[in-house]
Amino acid sequence: MTVGEHIHALVAECRDRLLAAEIPTEAVGAYESSRRRFLFTRAERIVPLTRAWRLGILLIDEEGQLRSAGATLRAHQPPPILGYASESARHRDELRHAAIRGGFAEGETVHYDTYIIDCEVVRAETGPISLRDGRPVVRWHLNTSLTSAIPLEQYLEDRLELLIHPPLGAT
Repeated sequence: MTVGEHIHALVAECRDRLLAAEIPTEAVGAYESSRRRFLFTRAERIVPLTRAWRLGILLIDEEGQLRSAGATLRAHQPPPILGYASESARHRDELRHAAIRGGFAEGETVHYDTYIIDCEVVRAETGPISLRDGRPVVRWHLNTSLTSAIPLEQYLEDRLELLIHPPLGAT
């Protein structure tokens, strides 16, 4: 079994367990910048792509693909005109409103800026999943060394356990 096939098998098993436990999914969207069309400018928006389960820094979507988690926000209508403490606060609020314009419900959690991890081309130093001694491992941060990375099987099992059987008081 190749590394890619091994990762696909792990992801498929996780997806099946999440479906069996009836764990709810969260929205995954794609950012679309504003653009001009004839006389009108269409505002930026985050449009729906799929739904997925969040497992830490990884997402498993309903189609069984593994994704990087990217950024997360909660969709909401813009507040009345406010003075913002910083430009970054204004930008975050604009992104939350872009999710509403894209069709997400008020208060819905949306993951965006994600990408599909190609399990067939996982190498020693690519993305959140890397190889150590020929086995897939998960790195919490790209600056983290491979020696501190967690084996993918253990990582997925720990995250599944937290989703399926959350600790007392976590929900």
